[in-house]
Amino acid sequence: MSAQFLAVLTHFRDVTYYHLEDESQAAINRFVKQFLYYMTQEEFILPEQYAAKFIDLNAVIGNVVAMSDFRTTDPFVQVLLRQQRNYTKLLSLYSGRNRVKIDRRLLFATSPQLATQWYFCFLEMYRTGPSDPETLAHLREHITFEDDRLIGINSFTHHAYFGATYIDNEKDYLVKQRINRLFQATPLCSKQVVNTPKPKKIGVLSSMWFPRQSVYRSQHPFVRELAKEHELVLVHLGRPREDLDTEVFSEVRYYNASEKADDLSSVDPNDFAMAYFPDIGMSIESIILANMRIAPIQISNYGHPVSTFGAKIDYWIGGQDTEVVDRASEHYSERLVLIPGCAQAPVPLEYKLEYPTLDDNAVIINCTWSGQKINSDHLSRLKVISERVKTPVKFHFFPGGAVLGNGYVPLKRAVENILGSEQTVVMPNFEFQRYMQSLEKAHFAIDAHPFGGYNTAVDLLTLRLPVVTLAGNRFYNLSTAYLLNKVGLEELITRNEADFLDVCCRMIDDPDFRGRMQRRMKIANLESTVLSLNDVPAFARAVDYLLENHDSLVKESNRGPIEIT
Repeated sequence: MSAQFLAVLTHFRDVTYYHLEDESQAAINRFVKQFLYYMTQEEFILPEQYAAKFIDLNAVIGNVVAMSDFRTTDPFVQVLLRQQRNYTKLLSLYSGRNRVKIDRRLLFATSPQLATQWYFCFLEMYRTGPSDPETLAHLREHITFEDDRLIGINSFTHHAYFGATYIDNEKDYLVKQRINRLFQATPLCSKQVVNTPKPKKIGVLSSMWFPRQSVYRSQHPFVRELAKEHELVLVHLGRPREDLDTEVFSEVRYYNASEKADDLSSVDPNDFAMAYFPDIGMSIESIILANMRIAPIQISNYGHPVSTFGAKIDYWIGGQDTEVVDRASEHYSERLVLIPGCAQAPVPLEYKLEYPTLDDNAVIINCTWSGQKINSDHLSRLKVISERVKTPVKFHFFPGGAVLGNGYVPLKRAVENILGSEQTVVMPNFEFQRYMQSLEKAHFAIDAHPFGGYNTAVDLLTLRLPVVTLAGNRFYNLSTAYLLNKVGLEELITRNEADFLDVCCRMIDDPDFRGRMQRRMKIANLESTVLSLNDVPAFARAVDYLLENHDSLVKESNRGPIEIT
């Protein structure tokens, strides 16, 4: 029976449903009813060889139950709490979508190892859970929980490391600090790597170095610039891929922790003078290696624009126009190195504009927010906007790959619960061409908040669509404002919620104002603004400065930002 349930749940992990006809809904209801019935029978015990696999599917189970008419496992969790031998079944069924609460300390008291696995699997719900206010609150409660019995490296740890910022961007540092300490205490991360640095040789350690991936799109010009006078080695993290861009690298190595975590032959020994990590947190391998000393100098930047908060990274290369300098020590555990501009270098997408005719019955607004960026707080702002305006409005959401694992239907329902179904369209995970065509069919866009999107803003502006943004005090909610300033759309940059609501409403109800913004965008010189690569050489200058001056920099008592002209 356990094997049969696993087979069905694995199917739901691998095949995402975007539309539920009556027959499909009935089938899901039947499966969920039978599954939960057996899971709450005392005589049904998860075999030891299957228990960890069920816990790994915690988020998938939560999503599938949310797709059904049961919505949550709450009643079944309450039944289990009154039974004996319920532990692994509780860890499988208790997710961020639950409303009932379990004392996490009791879970850790039973088995720290399984509870640690469950703790991190629980946070995979960051992908679509924040769209529902109660799920978001539960996830926020979860990331603040601390227990000294949290142990070992778990294959789902990167969900917590990466996802914490989308759950609570003011408390994500707590999770990252905890995970860094956890990793650094392991024999794997304590290993002394043999390093004989060769001048100007740099290891680029990434799981995302392939075209159209957001990290690659914003960092590739920097790496291409570095390759002019440095020898670069790509260390691909994670499972091998056939679409890696290896053109500028002298060598490609591989580290796949899921296959053999302690096989560090890709970095031990090495002769890197510097290790550059563009996307720490987006793979388990990046967290492991960022918590080791594999090169004398280790740097990161905006590939994933959030500090490691305590990994063994020395410097963070950021943008002079997208950082609040007097908060550098609060926002980064790394020493900040500032280069001109926004420290991003766009790779334009190959897409020819089609200039579709727009429906005049409603103002269509793009919300190009990946699933984890669709949170109930920002959705509530959209609700206020929709209630204030006189003009009919339609919000188009683009959650992308975050909905895989069957997060789409619960996400769609959560969005509609706040905004209503009549004025929302939640798009499936489109392939590139259809994605771009769908983006074109809008009057303007609203940026995500608090975690905005640099690459999505580049896409929208390249399509000549104005974007309204609510600026904050970190790169990830300042980068869109930077781009809007470049194209002369300062009126669409807001600094507080009241102004944000006002500008959005004006863009909807005032066709003259909206038309001015659209015309200004249509005549903007993208090559010299949004798509400009003028500041790319500064990245290479920053790297050279660090290579030449690191020994003296580490002796400085002042760890204030370093500015590169």
